Amino acid sequence: MAEKNKEWPRSNPVSDKTFLEICKEFLDKIEERQAENFVKAGKIIGDHIMAGGLVKLVGTGGHTYLPVLDMSHRAGAFVAVNPCLDVSSSPITGGTRSIRIERVPGYFRALMSYFRVKKGDVVIVFNNIGVNAGTIDAALECKERGATVIGVGSSIWQEDIPLDHYTRHPSKKNLMDIVDLFIDDYNPVGDAVIQIEGFDRPINPISTVADAYIVRRIEYEAVKYMLSKGFTPPVWMSANCVGGDEANEKYEEEYWYKVKML
Repeated sequence: MAEKNKEWPRSNPVSDKTFLEICKEFLDKIEERQAENFVKAGKIIGDHIMAGGLVKLVGTGGHTYLPVLDMSHRAGAFVAVNPCLDVSSSPITGGTRSIRIERVPGYFRALMSYFRVKKGDVVIVFNNIGVNAGTIDAALECKERGATVIGVGSSIWQEDIPLDHYTRHPSKKNLMDIVDLFIDDYNPVGDAVIQIEGFDRPINPISTVADAYIVRRIEYEAVKYMLSKGFTPPVWMSANCVGGDEANEKYEEEYWYKVKML
């Protein structure tokens, strides 16, 4: 491989910044570079929800399940989402098990079939690395079925992982080259962003912070867009505040048989 460009975010991990400083830097850069894509994603999602659709959310192994969970049945977040989660490929059943399963070609194609992805669907696929079998199979299957696919991940991993690396999908494809809209979280290879002198490996992964911000920005743009069209977005209230259960009751009735994991 050619010598890597060490400009941000490839300059990470670093030893001269606090994790707070790094988080601020990442969020500022993501906002600066991805603001237009947040608006595009908000329109895609808003149009789909206004047409009566559910946005399918896919995490393809490991901690990519976190942003899916963060968008699902969450106070201040959308009701009209369908988390397509598979416990067998999640860290809940074992971290090393999850790694093994996300590398199995065909597994996530079967899952997308199970979750009945169809023409006209909107699907968000989360994987900050964006090259493994689960991620590529999920994106390819959704595209082949006629869905509009939004990918959230890192261009850095996809550009820097060698094409012959064993973690790659057999096709050698990248998530960002398959999807209709790619939102970059700029996750550096290795994820961890702080190096402590005298310790042989970096610490403090940044992807959870970055992807949580991206999730909120997508939701914000979608809500703003729907309101501009005179449509009231279906959004959960906290069940723990006064009136929360009552406000949510109508959504539970409406979506109980639509959302598999409600």
